[in-house]
Amino acid sequence: MKKQLIVQNLQQMMLFQQVGTAELDKFAEVCRTQIISEGEYIYRQGDESTTFYLVALGEVELIMELEGGSSIVVGRITQGGHFGETGLLTGKPRSVSAKVLSDTLLICIDKRSFHLRLLSNSLIHKQLDSALAERLRLAWVDQAESAAIQGADHNTSVDEIILLKQQNLSRYKRRRREKKSGPVFESKTAQMTEDAINRFATNSDPYLLTGEAGTGKTLIARQIHNQGNRSEGHYEKIDLQEQDPFLLGKLLFGSKKDSSPFAKARQTGVFERCAGGTVVLWNFSLLSLELQGKLVRAINRQAFSHVDSDELIAMQARIAFVSEHSLKTLESSGKILPELMEILQRQHFHVPALREHKRDLPRLIEHYLRCYSREYRKNITTVPPETLGLLMNYDWPGNLTELSSVIRRAVMLARQDEILSDNILLGLPKTEGKWEFNLLRLPLVRKILQSRAYPAIPRIAVGLFLTVTVLTLFFGPRDAGHNLGITLSWGIGWPLLFFSFFFMARIWCSVCTLAMPGTALRAIVKPQRRTPQLIKEYSGWIMAVLCILVLWVEIVWKAHQNPVLTGWIILVVAIGSTVTSAILSRRAWCRYLCPLGAINAIFAMPSILELRSNRHVCLNRCQDHFCYKGGSEKPGCPMFRHPYLVDNNRDCILCGECIKKCNNRSIHLNLRLAPQELWNLETPRRADSFLIVSLGAIFFPFLLYNQLAELSGRLGETFAVGGVVLPQALISSLIFFATIALFQMAYYLMVQTQAWYTGINRQFLLSMLGYGFIPLILGGYMAVHFGIFVSEAYLVVPNIKEMFNLPVSPGEFRLMSQDKTHVLQILTVLGGLFASIYATYRILLSKALEEDGVTGKTMMVPLIFLLTLAILFLALI
Repeated sequence: MKKQLIVQNLQQMMLFQQVGTAELDKFAEVCRTQIISEGEYIYRQGDESTTFYLVALGEVELIMELEGGSSIVVGRITQGGHFGETGLLTGKPRSVSAKVLSDTLLICIDKRSFHLRLLSNSLIHKQLDSALAERLRLAWVDQAESAAIQGADHNTSVDEIILLKQQNLSRYKRRRREKKSGPVFESKTAQMTEDAINRFATNSDPYLLTGEAGTGKTLIARQIHNQGNRSEGHYEKIDLQEQDPFLLGKLLFGSKKDSSPFAKARQTGVFERCAGGTVVLWNFSLLSLELQGKLVRAINRQAFSHVDSDELIAMQARIAFVSEHSLKTLESSGKILPELMEILQRQHFHVPALREHKRDLPRLIEHYLRCYSREYRKNITTVPPETLGLLMNYDWPGNLTELSSVIRRAVMLARQDEILSDNILLGLPKTEGKWEFNLLRLPLVRKILQSRAYPAIPRIAVGLFLTVTVLTLFFGPRDAGHNLGITLSWGIGWPLLFFSFFFMARIWCSVCTLAMPGTALRAIVKPQRRTPQLIKEYSGWIMAVLCILVLWVEIVWKAHQNPVLTGWIILVVAIGSTVTSAILSRRAWCRYLCPLGAINAIFAMPSILELRSNRHVCLNRCQDHFCYKGGSEKPGCPMFRHPYLVDNNRDCILCGECIKKCNNRSIHLNLRLAPQELWNLETPRRADSFLIVSLGAIFFPFLLYNQLAELSGRLGETFAVGGVVLPQALISSLIFFATIALFQMAYYLMVQTQAWYTGINRQFLLSMLGYGFIPLILGGYMAVHFGIFVSEAYLVVPNIKEMFNLPVSPGEFRLMSQDKTHVLQILTVLGGLFASIYATYRILLSKALEEDGVTGKTMMVPLIFLLTLAILFLALI
């Protein structure tokens, strides 16, 4: 009967599913059964491996015992599973302990029978290999998750400098250090941080840490754990934003049952695994109200139950809550149970941003210099006053994380044992998972961009185009309709420029020949003067003003109908580039001053193309950084931008120099789905939003230039009746700038209303919200210029015939019918509208408490603004 019972159980196990009954009878002969009571150990870690076990009934927990007396659960074996084969296969002692969680019936096979009978059967051997592979996969998942947690915890070193803490030192050592380098605590912030750590470490109650990203909340939580009476216990950090919301209950509280006989260690529940230790919950506001209630009951009763059981388990883990949102925001959000908020308010510490305690910067910088000098085998201990001043003036939006990266990169770039201001690259790009395809994977694309022909040949082609355009503008017919230069500039060149923004980002600037005279002059003069700091600081405003002035001249004085004026506009831009190139190094004009570059920079941001670098390769493999600094033969990036720091299309002109100079293939030319820089931009500029809104306003006088002239004429006649004679150009100018002022006022009122309604910082919205409007405004301009291109591009044929006195056929010719053109224009505007709505949503989401914190109501104000603008665009095109 016993043999028959064993056979019946073997038939239910995955290891023997493909084995026939006759074979099972033979295996049953070498098996024995064993019943283990709940809580007993089957074997201990380090015992000799003598037996292979199959679980017929019950559940077994595999436990790894660590140094110091602590232990962690590494797996669970339920009915139908097996364990103990690893020691038999390797001939080594048990690597873990096996403990039963309930009364368990085991089928046991001794070492000799395991090798002679089980492994000799190919079907069983195959199933065993498969089971081992699955168990290895789960182990790798666990290890990867643990490594991620460990990596997150150790991105910044936890020591006395980061938190400015010295309590782990003896009094004698502390006095010696203070005597040598001065007082340890240099600011009230550091003292407050130490006091909070000491206070929280003396008890095991839950606590809440709030503060911006990168301020060291994880480091503080780790230090509280290390100082408290749970330092020997397990420490685990869980970011709930990275977890499946439907599985959060099982992740935290665990499950009594599992469908697989081989359960991952993490399926036991975090609170069980961390018994005697600490669980740190990041973004805890993502917990459902139901789970929050279960959590509150567990904290109050000091006991919890599995998600599928009512059996109580002692709550032996301490819970820490961490959030980037303030306590006030959490309270007013309505997403946190009042009972949980009451618990969190008992022990709460807000970690100040680095900009709020800049007094600590010198000591932090000294620490990072020491760490990274050791890592890169350099001897850099201090920074010059000029460089320190640069670091002190920066607001550090990324806090300690950004400071660490900036100093690390500066140490890498330093050629001598001193960090210069040129080595400090401020403004880190934000990384985020996104869909993209690196076009440089295509051999043909990489070959083209690495060749000397790029961008030389496209630049020559554009140069010939512009040369013909300028010559015919000045020396061709005065009638715009018969002037080839007008057709090439306004009917072909300007529309193609707007199309290139979306499809090829800012590539126009790399092939623009208006900068070529300056480039040639720079090769002769070789200026070394750096761009003045005043120009750098106010570059956004300078470019915005110059761009608006150029558009003002074009619209008010009808440059599209005046060949000579159009020619002078082109020449003035070229002269500005040439003069600047003779004085300042690299392409300072293109980066900081060019009015056409301003339009390029703004409208290139929603492009489907981007140039980025692999930050990990730059950080860990690159030693020369020629892409930024350049070499003896060629200077570095003409736009003064390290590819590592490029997080948007605003400052990259796709010249390909970094692709040619990078030996590590770090540079990527990505075809992307969504321009995340519109909502992830780390360095938003108020000047950019001003220009964006201004371009939205200028769209109307640009499209309605005939009506503008008529209105100016009527107003001039009205004023003349009253005895005041005003030039039509002055009246048109007043209307032009009044339109811009009206739009700026509407934008400001919208931001004020949105800030009041949502509680989001007004300065943030003023600078950032404009970027969300770029797709719609670009869509409007693309739609209008598409209509111009379709209707006027063919004029190049009769214009050329007239130049050579050839007969011209009368009549109008279009590249596409008017109806089809209008449909495509509408689709372009609608596409821009939807993209702007989504970009605006993501901008607001970045400051919202959680994803559902951005509702239809919170989107109402900017949505009305966008819809109104889109309706006006559609009504006029």
